[in-house]
Formats: sequence, structure tokens, C-alpha cells
Amino acid sequence: STQSTWVFMKSLIICRDAKIPIQIHTGFGDTDLTLSKSDPCFLTPLFKLKEFQDVQIVLLHASYPYTRQAGYLASVYPNVYIDCGLSVPNLSISGMRSCVAQLFELAPTSKILYSSDAHFVPDLYYTASKWFRIILSQYLLESMNEGEISLDEAKEIASCVLYENAAKLYQLKK
Repeated sequence: STQSTWVFMKSLIICRDAKIPIQIHTGFGDTDLTLSKSDPCFLTPLFKLKEFQDVQIVLLHASYPYTRQAGYLASVYPNVYIDCGLSVPNLSISGMRSCVAQLFELAPTSKILYSSDAHFVPDLYYTASKWFRIILSQYLLESMNEGEISLDEAKEIASCVLYENAAKLYQLKK
């Protein structure tokens, strides 16, 4: 609607002027969405607008089931990031593995962020953290075994995805 477009554009202006990122729900996760309309590629015209190229845009929920599209967008637009919350632990184990692997296919490791996206149930914070660490370490171990990365690179990637990327993006102090 015209009103929601106005609110969204105003939010982008506020984030741009305040130099803070904006989070956009893409993919699954909300009961009021139409999944076929939540593909992050629909945001491409926004990413091309010169007036918003300084706004850091975080695509939430790994954009699942549009994870590959989100990875592509993060690879071609310098201001696009991907937050993988909700995909872990809500997907099956094989779904979580596939989603994480798809994130790393194209997205720069400096633009992938961990979050739990947990709410209401405290156990979800623990469960999301536990499963994401397991899935990430399995993925990085496989990458090391295939000769794609070294142990030091795997440690750096894990540190960046689990904390450093978000700390930098959201200007968090240690």
C-alpha cells in the first residue's frame, strides 16, 4: 500500500541519516506474509537507488527458502548483509546444513551474521546457538577437508560470523 511504502522509505531515510542498519524480513518466519512475495530479489530496485546505497540492509531469516538469492544479493551489493536467524534451529538438520552451505556459496563471509531470532521461549536461545555452532563447524570442517580453507581461515570465519560481523555492522563495543 502507499502508506506502508511511505513508512518504509521514511525508515530508510532515518537509518541512512543515523548511519544504522535496517533489517528487512525476507523468506519465511511471519504468519502474515505471502512466501512467494518474500524473495529478497524483489528488493533489487531498492539496492540500486543511489540515495540508499549508504544504508546497510540486513536480510533476515537467511531469506529461506530464497537463501541462494540472498547470497547473490550480498555478493553484488556492498550494503547487503544476511542474518541467518530463525533458519537455525527451525529447519530440519539437513535443512540447516543446506541453508548454511547455500549462504556460503556466494555471500562474502564478512556479510553473514549469526542470530538466534529466539523469542518467548528462553530455551530457543540456547538451542539456536548450539545448532548453529554445530552446523557451522561441520561446514567449515568439510571446507578444510576439501582444501578450500585452512584451519586459521576456518577460525577467522567462525569468529566473524558468530560475532565480529554483527559487532562491526551494529557498532557494538567489546
